[in-house]
Amino acid sequence: MGGNTPISYSTFIALYAASVVVGIVAGLVVIVGWRNLSLRRIAESARYNLLYIVIIAGAPLLVLVEHAVVSVEQNSKEVIYTNWLFSIGGNAIRNLQDRLDYQLLADFSILIYVWVFAFIIYFTPILMLSLDDRATFRRYAIAMLFNYLVLLPFYIFFPVTVTGFYADSGMTPLLYIDTHWGRVVTSIDPLNNDFPSAHISLVVTALLVLVSAGVDYRRYYYFVACAAAGITFSVLYLGVHWLADVFAGFVLAIGAYVVSGNERIQMTFDRYIRTISSKLSRKKPGEPEA
Repeated sequence: MGGNTPISYSTFIALYAASVVVGIVAGLVVIVGWRNLSLRRIAESARYNLLYIVIIAGAPLLVLVEHAVVSVEQNSKEVIYTNWLFSIGGNAIRNLQDRLDYQLLADFSILIYVWVFAFIIYFTPILMLSLDDRATFRRYAIAMLFNYLVLLPFYIFFPVTVTGFYADSGMTPLLYIDTHWGRVVTSIDPLNNDFPSAHISLVVTALLVLVSAGVDYRRYYYFVACAAAGITFSVLYLGVHWLADVFAGFVLAIGAYVVSGNERIQMTFDRYIRTISSKLSRKKPGEPEA
């Protein structure tokens, strides 16, 4: 399903979306088990966690707001900040790409960067709902919100160009020259939201939350750990992120993990969520959830 195939972009998107859905269903069967899957349990868990689902689904929209906040001043800052990050190991990334100049590796890295990342982002909360793991779901939602609340001001006030489109880097924009995959990315990415790396921070945050949740997620978090390593390589090799972006992504993930694990923060956050939920459902505050 690469950019050189004769299929149209709309067909490609349909196949891409269908493959993610199939992957999610297959993942649930493998991890949860066909006999243990219950649509009723998922629906009840989703109802209880409705506002948390809204947070998880709505937080990425905060980044879209950033697209509207573009100015000449920001464009000038973009050059300055990108120069700074290039001075911190920019040549090392170019050497990585020069030494590993293989089309098959580039195609595989694109698949990891786009498909596997999307799969993890969608599958992780669905898996938690299928297990009706409300405590982990709450922590995951808080951690994701924390990520986006930190990412957004950086993207607005500290714009940094992707390595592949920075002339002095000498990098080939491997991700963006692939017609279909590149178009998927550029349709939502302005190419100056580099620091910190959201790909790194979100996936590593998911990994840390899953590991702390225990054995129910063991088989899945092994997969996420491998994916995190693959995504780290891919964001550098494909001409997307600087070394500093990746490092900052790891730091942000650790911060989100620590903040979301604070019991006082969790209980305070959940108290507001339950108050809002009871008002929306017109239930009395003390009335138990279904």
